[in-house]
Amino acid sequence: MQLTYAKTLDVTLRPDVLVCGAGCAGIGAAVAAARCGASTLVVERMGFPGGFFTAIVGSAFDGFTDQYTGRPAVGGVVVEMLDRMGILEGRDPRQTSFTGNGEIKEITSHPGWLIPRCDPERFKKAADEILGASAVEVLLHTQVTDVVIQGGHVEAVLVSNKAGLVAIAPKVVIDCTGDGDVAAWSGAPFEFNDPLQPMSLHFRVINVAPSVALREKCTEALAAAHEAGRLGNFGGPWLHQFAPNEIYFNTVRVAANGTIPEDWTRVEQQGRQDAWTMFSIFKETLPEFKDAYFFQSGPTAGSRETRRIVGDYVLTEEDIWSSRRHEDVVVLGAGRLDRHPPTAFRQHTEHVVPPYDISYRTLLPQGVDNLLVAGRCHSATSEALASSRLTATAMGMGQAAGVAAALALQGSGTTRDVPIGRLQDDLRRQGAILERARAGT
Repeated sequence: MQLTYAKTLDVTLRPDVLVCGAGCAGIGAAVAAARCGASTLVVERMGFPGGFFTAIVGSAFDGFTDQYTGRPAVGGVVVEMLDRMGILEGRDPRQTSFTGNGEIKEITSHPGWLIPRCDPERFKKAADEILGASAVEVLLHTQVTDVVIQGGHVEAVLVSNKAGLVAIAPKVVIDCTGDGDVAAWSGAPFEFNDPLQPMSLHFRVINVAPSVALREKCTEALAAAHEAGRLGNFGGPWLHQFAPNEIYFNTVRVAANGTIPEDWTRVEQQGRQDAWTMFSIFKETLPEFKDAYFFQSGPTAGSRETRRIVGDYVLTEEDIWSSRRHEDVVVLGAGRLDRHPPTAFRQHTEHVVPPYDISYRTLLPQGVDNLLVAGRCHSATSEALASSRLTATAMGMGQAAGVAAALALQGSGTTRDVPIGRLQDDLRRQGAILERARAGT
């Protein structure tokens, strides 16, 4: 059966820049574009901004620091968000060493280093504030549904919300959906890896104190349950905390493709079952969980990898290991190569890498002249994406895309004509870090 559906829509929204998705990349993009003088609208399918930190429940800015020194590799909006959440407390971030993330083993390995922690509720508040202060127009509960494209130019983006179908006609679009929905529906080429990294559902437990020793006990308990056939694939577990008496677990793993609705539904349902199974195992086997109770599972399951847009340049693992320089660098990557296997269990190897350049060309989908991408859907191989997909890097990419979109509007209107030197200078003025620190500094 086929259904032909036609509807005439009034175009009432005509922003200079439309940002699709208000996760880490989307916040960076919207704030940067608006601060450069572009009228900016961001649409977000959830009822709050924040993406990984709020919709999935995450703990710290991965990719924020040089893993060897603890010093920031990404600046700009990332640093401002940390300051708005009360993390910096007057410290100069460039003179401060930060842990690579908020995992219990990481923070106990560097007891004197500051944790770039992002409590979900504080992150929501800070995100609302920075978007408002930057004069960004926000539409929540709004899902991208289709794209109208003519001759390689996005004419309109269709969204759905409580008003029904809504047509938005921006001059430049920034795709921060994570899955590259806008770019894919515009006809830009993209790739899927086979297999994809597994999806995860995070969950929080209260009335239990985390420690490295407890982390290892949890690992052994889950491994025994796996061997007994009681539990399928799991990762870690990696233990994080927002308060002294709680743990949030990143350990559920489900092999799936988050762009397939049936897969995503299965992950949500199986993820909740797995989370409760894990909690029951801990209650049964570990005395530390005697008084613990299950507090929350993440509002949604998260994808580590889906569509990878093919851009004018493709970031590779060789680029990362060789620290290849790019004249059009717009953000530094620094996160570990954190590639989760789809079937193995327990911890996997996370390779520490030196800071590396991410080219502006990785944000340019082939075949479209007024569209940028930012975040984990940018142009990278599956191997390289294991590092570049991380939160701080995504926000830095978004900031670069936002500035580039505003500059495109000051010129020909096409994203490929953006003057790179001007883009880099404007990013530096917004606090971005594009130069790598010298050894020993």
